[in-house]
Amino acid sequence: MPVESWMQPDDVPALAAVAKDRIDLALSRLDEAEREAFWASIRKCYNTPYNDPKPRTLVRSEVLEAPQPCTAPIAPSASDLASLAAMPPASLAPEHRVA
Repeated sequence: MPVESWMQPDDVPALAAVAKDRIDLALSRLDEAEREAFWASIRKCYNTPYNDPKPRTLVRSEVLEAPQPCTAPIAPSASDLASLAAMPPASLAPEHRVA
């Protein structure tokens, strides 16, 4: 499929060199390793095929079992009941008190 462009194919290498020089100037605050990492990421991005990669199978080292639903109500412990019984009625909000 032809792509419309104002560039001529013969101009591409020179324009690419100018663009790279300008980007390198903008990246001059970075050290050499960081600049190389930047360009490596650009090369990786543009050299990646446009087709979606084939899905990989994931290897799981441990399979977790689904939790079982609770079938019976859980009875409160004696300490829970004792702490509820020890609460004074005044601790309830006035709108929740029973007259």
